[in-house]
Amino acid sequence: MHRHFDQELGTLRENLLTMGALVESMITQAARLLDQYNTDAALQIEANEREVNILHSSIDDACVRLLVLRQPAAADMRLIAAALKINGELERIGDQAINILQRAQQLDKPGEWPRIELGSLIHTASGMVMAALDAFVKKDVPLARRVLEDEKAADSLRDQAVDVLLAKAEERTFSFAHIMQLILVTHHLERVADHATNIAEDVIYFVQGLDIRHHRME
Repeated sequence: MHRHFDQELGTLRENLLTMGALVESMITQAARLLDQYNTDAALQIEANEREVNILHSSIDDACVRLLVLRQPAAADMRLIAAALKINGELERIGDQAINILQRAQQLDKPGEWPRIELGSLIHTASGMVMAALDAFVKKDVPLARRVLEDEKAADSLRDQAVDVLLAKAEERTFSFAHIMQLILVTHHLERVADHATNIAEDVIYFVQGLDIRHHRME
């Protein structure tokens, strides 16, 4: 019985990692479409979203089944509770990728909107997602705490990008509607970083039993 339970927990972890890899790929692919829109790539992102949604439902069902049928001990209970919350965060990251895709679809005509550097923000946000999931798999609290620290960097990069875009708006060289689309992209990327931060907090709860959502420990 215990062996089957461990197998089910292993499958749960693998599905979360699969889902995490999918949403991280969706974010980076959607961001690339800002520079050069590609219909095939857009269709692939939408296909990935459908797979993410299937995994989301499957992981939810698996967690509920484990809680009801297996009656796990405290440590395993925390793992399943964390998996439920991480599952929700990953699904929302997928939603942010779709939001970025929709912005890219509005910005598919070169020369009509200002080119700004978003690479650092994209790299930071997507890197936080993968680091948070790595911390979950390895039960690595120091790595989870580094993700929490990276949130400030993501916020700063977002603010810098918005400042540049607002300065472009004052120049009135480009349509304000297009500039707003880019400002929304920075917001979506910041939300990705926020979701990664939530995952890191869930990792700390899973490993140490500490709920730090409303107060960060020194």
